[in-house]
Amino acid sequence: MELVFRAAAAALCAALLALLFKRTNPELSFLVSLTAVVVILIAVIGFVQGIRELSETLREEFGLTDMLLLPVLKCMAVGITSRFASELCRDSAQTAAASAVELAGTACALSVIMPLVMSVLHLIGGLV
Repeated sequence: MELVFRAAAAALCAALLALLFKRTNPELSFLVSLTAVVVILIAVIGFVQGIRELSETLREEFGLTDMLLLPVLKCMAVGITSRFASELCRDSAQTAAASAVELAGTACALSVIMPLVMSVLHLIGGLV
């Protein structure tokens, strides 16, 4: 919970600085936004360990394989990455690039999750 408040404070400070610089120096405004994103992502890295521990627990407790867990984790990473990239593009007034990043992220997420979908369909087909 503390991380959310720190991330929000960092984002608000960066947004205020970016607004100040946007008129006179738009490049610096973009760099301030990018720096805020990097700082917040570095702070979030600690929570990745918690996700890793949860996936280990799921493997041990329920016998889930990497074939089931990795696509979900990869899809989540693709979604987070494409969202940040598209929002940075929008901040730079590059809406076409932002839309392209979102489209690429959607296509990648679908391709990453397809093995899991196929496994679920095979499982359902075996039950019927």
